[in-house]
Amino acid sequence: MFLITVFFAKSKTKTILVKMLSQAGTGVTFNTKRSLGEKRTVLHYDPIVNKKVLFVEQKKNMLPLNNGVKRNLISK
Repeated sequence: MFLITVFFAKSKTKTILVKMLSQAGTGVTFNTKRSLGEKRTVLHYDPIVNKKVLFVEQKKNMLPLNNGVKRNLISK
């Protein structure tokens, strides 16, 4: 009797992780997921200026490690 192993293709993710940066100039950021498509702008609370301000999307920087795993590097 033969054992047959079936490998199914992994589905690709339809969301990406992005960093949202405050346009008030305070440097406040937060991370969020979004679906593929256009870039996102969001009104979100900025605790430094104590009001809602516009946040625009920046892609998170990813650097490979020696073992092939990627890690986040967020530069300010």
